[in-house]
Amino acid sequence: MRITNFKPRQSKQAAAVAAAAFADDPIWSHVVPDPQRRHLPHTILLRAQLRTIAPSDDARLAEHEGRIVGLAFWSNVWDGEPHDLPDGRRFRAMRRLARSVGDDWPRLSNMYISIGRSIPRDVEWFLATLVVHPEHQGAGIGSALLRDGLKQADRRGHTVILQTSTPENVRFYERHGFEVIEALDELYRGAPPLWTMRRPSTAVGNRIL
Repeated sequence: MRITNFKPRQSKQAAAVAAAAFADDPIWSHVVPDPQRRHLPHTILLRAQLRTIAPSDDARLAEHEGRIVGLAFWSNVWDGEPHDLPDGRRFRAMRRLARSVGDDWPRLSNMYISIGRSIPRDVEWFLATLVVHPEHQGAGIGSALLRDGLKQADRRGHTVILQTSTPENVRFYERHGFEVIEALDELYRGAPPLWTMRRPSTAVGNRIL
């Protein structure tokens, strides 16, 4: 396994990994109950976001035998509004997603808006996506991707924020120095719980502890 820089031409394969990883995630299962359509937010919207990744954002891949098996997508969310889609391709992707998910769109749209509002305004660096393909989970790939990104955050002196929707992930991130700063029993009425977690930079001046 090796960690490499993401290239926009890899967006389709990376988005497919995210779709597989989130297939049973509580929030995605709630907003898109039909498992046959649950991949659409990732293969349509996430793919468009990766293809038009902002200069202030960063994405890294885990590759195994020439295949993408993991993705870490780091974002400076307040470089613009959360889920803002200034690029035409992103706007078209959002419209395509709305048409494709049909009756699930109000729930999905509400989730995007609610998550955007729940992110702390003082965030310096946001871990928007950390996924490993289900066939490769449990092999340390997620930890390797996370450590790789946290080193970059520390070099920049950034505090990192993330959100997760499972207690198992909360424990995983706690092992990497994160702590829960907010636990929402419902992101919005009827939604599953969501935990917001923070990890301060370990950089002191130009030295990393």
